[in-house]
Amino acid sequence: MLVEAISKSTESSTEAKSVAIFGSGIAGLTAAHEFAKLGYKVKIFEANADAGGFFRSARRKEDQGMPSEYSWHGMGPWYNNFFELIKEIPFDEHSSLYDNILSRPVVFGLAPNSGSAHFGDSHSSNVDLENLFSMTTKEKWLWCWLMGKAWCSNTRSSQKYSNINAKEAWRPYLAASTLSTWSSTFGPWVGSDWCHVSFHHVAHFFRKQLVTKYCYRHQADSEGGPWEHKARTGWLLLNGPSSEVWFDKWVDDLKQKQVEFYWQTPLHRLSFENNRITAAELDNGETVQADIYVLALNPFSAADILDRTPLLQNQPQLNLFKSLVQQGPHTQVSFRIGFKEKMSWPRKRCALVISDSAFNLTLFAQEQAWGESSYLGDDIQSLWTVTACVSKVPGPVHGLCLEQCTEEQFLDEVLFQLKQSHALDELVKKANGGKSWQDFSIVKIKVWHEWAFSPEGITSAQPKWVNSTHTQQFMPQQKTSISNLVLAGAHTQTTADVWSIEAAVESGKLAVKVFEPQLKVIPQSNFLVLNILGKVDDVLYYFKLPNVLDVGLVLIVLLSVSAIAFGIGG
Repeated sequence: MLVEAISKSTESSTEAKSVAIFGSGIAGLTAAHEFAKLGYKVKIFEANADAGGFFRSARRKEDQGMPSEYSWHGMGPWYNNFFELIKEIPFDEHSSLYDNILSRPVVFGLAPNSGSAHFGDSHSSNVDLENLFSMTTKEKWLWCWLMGKAWCSNTRSSQKYSNINAKEAWRPYLAASTLSTWSSTFGPWVGSDWCHVSFHHVAHFFRKQLVTKYCYRHQADSEGGPWEHKARTGWLLLNGPSSEVWFDKWVDDLKQKQVEFYWQTPLHRLSFENNRITAAELDNGETVQADIYVLALNPFSAADILDRTPLLQNQPQLNLFKSLVQQGPHTQVSFRIGFKEKMSWPRKRCALVISDSAFNLTLFAQEQAWGESSYLGDDIQSLWTVTACVSKVPGPVHGLCLEQCTEEQFLDEVLFQLKQSHALDELVKKANGGKSWQDFSIVKIKVWHEWAFSPEGITSAQPKWVNSTHTQQFMPQQKTSISNLVLAGAHTQTTADVWSIEAAVESGKLAVKVFEPQLKVIPQSNFLVLNILGKVDDVLYYFKLPNVLDVGLVLIVLLSVSAIAFGIGG
């Protein structure tokens, strides 16, 4: 099936054209994948020594072979282009990555410092908001009302709600404790900390999760028969370190398609003349020429390159980069805790948000998804992957924000914050005969190796951009005004509309679609009623009138009052 699908791909009439792609993250690799299928000659230039960008993994000798990643990550039921993509990448001669590298869904719980963990899966067809976030019935309806206002908006949401902090938007509607619990999910789920994420992005993230029309079917496995991944179900994980089960196999497949890779060769600047890119200069002084150029770098690196090419800075789309990166990089620091003994969990694939932690910690025990096939490191039987999602809130131990900590202070803080969670300890004790996780021997604790701690603050050689307030209007399109230059990356405009694996894949496909209009890209789906209400709200917003739901509520009240008055008068 896989081989037939690939062999039947239609080659482009521009078969001999050459493409230079700068960046081998997911967007760059996706562009290479699509161009190669169509017969283009593709070269990829990457600053790192390996592919995958922010989603790659590493296994280093100095870490006793313990696998590590920038952050652990999952795939939602709305990751349409991602799922279709990995169906085309071979796992072996007979099957694809889609058939082999995905776990069954995780179940997410919120683990506070006091009390028990709350899970949102008590309703099989929907999220149990009242249980998960400890909401009252009134809060639930107010929460839904505000969420619905964003769902029923198009222009208003992208232009107005994208400039409103999500936590502040819900503050008038939720009690302080509920608001704190609700906002603790923004970092682990939406991927942008509550200090900066917008109301627009939080609301539409959950819309996609709850209303996507697509359903992805999976084969029977050791846990049972065939199963489906669809709206309102949990997220999937990879069943091994991302580079080992995904990127290495993808790179091998691209090499089989004659794609050439040049590692540790960062782009320095572009040469521009007569509305075309004429060449690209690498850091090593070499010059690259191609028919098409794809800038698939993180926006901070792209902004630096445009600074070195002044003629490009004022070109449409490219002139957005300075504003796009104005709020600086996102600091989200992951680390691994390797335990000498095997640790059990009371639920399968149980992921947690440590909801009262100052650094907004989220954790998952990797062996729950990886199983026995992935080596966890020397003498390691259980491996926690933990991510600190908020960098601007002082910690309880040293009184310093994450971005101000030394590495030792950071580890002091996160271990203390984990120990403070009674709910986390209760879950571990329940599954391990009353034994606390603190009684398991720790072999190694290691922060992702690219983070550099210093008195001036924490930095990374590869700064990360995520959606935040005041950036939505600066996200560029893939197509530029320059005839042979396109952009790719989750920071560009997509229907996924949030920094994610899906947005990266969609952007890579859209970049190729600029030159190959027949290329299929799957947009996000929506309910018909929400589409209609969105168009009505566009008209209301144009005339500076309130949200369509507010207008509708006022009309219902007025009609009800009129009907009552008419009845009394009659």
